[in-house]
Amino acid sequence: MDVCLPELLNANLFSPRPQEGKLGQPVMIPSQEMPRMQELYHINRFNLMASDRIPLNRSLPDVRKKRCQGKYTDLDGLPSTSIIIVFHNEAWSTLLRTVHSVINRSPRVLLKEILLVDDNSNRAFLQEPLEQHVAQLSVPTRVLRTGKRVGLVKARLLGAEDAQGEVLTFLDAHCECTKGWLESLITRISEDRTRVVCPVIDIISDDSFAYVRSFELHWGAFNWELHFRWYTLASEEIKKRKKDISEPFRQVIYDSLLLREMV
Repeated sequence: MDVCLPELLNANLFSPRPQEGKLGQPVMIPSQEMPRMQELYHINRFNLMASDRIPLNRSLPDVRKKRCQGKYTDLDGLPSTSIIIVFHNEAWSTLLRTVHSVINRSPRVLLKEILLVDDNSNRAFLQEPLEQHVAQLSVPTRVLRTGKRVGLVKARLLGAEDAQGEVLTFLDAHCECTKGWLESLITRISEDRTRVVCPVIDIISDDSFAYVRSFELHWGAFNWELHFRWYTLASEEIKKRKKDISEPFRQVIYDSLLLREMV
């Protein structure tokens, strides 16, 4: 079993370099730093050294289809949303890059607040330093503490109970939002409040933190061994979108991000 020293676990090693990860490019670690990189890898099970070198507001490419870019531009009358992010001993850089990407790439009129739900983290930098950082953000952001380990679902419910927005948006603590991510989702919910919606989820490499575009026409399902997998849409569904690939489609299983209008 890999063991990390307490002083390493509690150290905030965030040291951004302005051009690292720009436009979603990979971070390349020099060979002489590999031993240190591998040591840090054990803390969060991803390349923490690479993540800590990427600025919180790094740029990402706009990978949307042209047809999609012209949609969902009318924000009048759309409901506001509370962004709920649950974390447990998350790295400073990944957690805050998630938050900053939400703020930087979401219409301000749609953002009611951001709620960070701490599921009993014990790392020093996720205590008062985190609260001091979020207090300075341009969008109202609060840290809620569970007080004991309750798990992802209960922690999300805690955030939902405290939320003030008309729509609940749940995000993982280690993702980055791209341009136009929120408008389309909120629009779909405003058309039918019974909908639970999910975007196309692209990939961030856990080794290099490169942003990798995924194939749009896929949905989640379980195989016969009850493992969650991504599968290409059925051929009949693809045919329906021959004229417009940006049209939404139904699916019954979602990954960890979803939105639902509050009752």
